[in-house]
Amino acid sequence: MKAYKCSECGYKSITKKYYCPECRATAYEIVDVSGDGTVYSYTTIHIAPPEFADLAPYQVVLIELSNKLKVTGFMKDKVNIGDKVTIKEIKDSTYVFEKVS
Repeated sequence: MKAYKCSECGYKSITKKYYCPECRATAYEIVDVSGDGTVYSYTTIHIAPPEFADLAPYQVVLIELSNKLKVTGFMKDKVNIGDKVTIKEIKDSTYVFEKVS
């Protein structure tokens, strides 16, 4: 999984920012981060928009990665806060996670 790291202060973000929110620098480098994390929050979607109707019901999850970055994604599995997960794939710029047994 990729993240952006500010070249000046080291601030990390999953999405590239126009400028660093910590130091206002505009230079970033791409770094690898672990796709393992913990469910921080979630909601279940029962009635989905047409493009996701075949997936319903599914979970929209907020994952706190092992390096403290947070990312939003999807899961087909039912989850609880605190469950351990790992990234399964990135599909159409969307993170898809699965439970770790």
